[in-house]
Amino acid sequence: MKLSQIRSLDDIRTRLRENWAGYVPQYRVFLVLVVLASVADMVSTIHFMLYAGPQAELHPTIRFLSQLFGPVLGPMLGKSIQVIVIITLTVFLRRWATFIFVPVIILYAWAAWYNVWGYHLYYPRLLHILEYLAI
Repeated sequence: MKLSQIRSLDDIRTRLRENWAGYVPQYRVFLVLVVLASVADMVSTIHFMLYAGPQAELHPTIRFLSQLFGPVLGPMLGKSIQVIVIITLTVFLRRWATFIFVPVIILYAWAAWYNVWGYHLYYPRLLHILEYLAI
């Protein structure tokens, strides 16, 4: 299993076009799960940003977009860009799409859980650890 070397943008376009054939039917379940997990993450991010503000966001791009466009539109734009990048990457690297989809789905679902419930479990302990380490 060898990756071909990319010599130009035409090589990228050609590979994306060739790999797109049959992509959606083959990865339909993963695409649905990515969209559901990303929507859950986006909604939970909007939820916590409405009371904590964009400065509480850890992801630098989402924080920047939220500071620029607000706590609702910023996460929507950021998550949309992330999903487009994931789809483009998995089309380009189609052989490894499953290995990309699974961690992304897990991380998005975990982030959604953390934004709503996990923050209250982890944050006090994290502060205690950071105070102990004097960070």
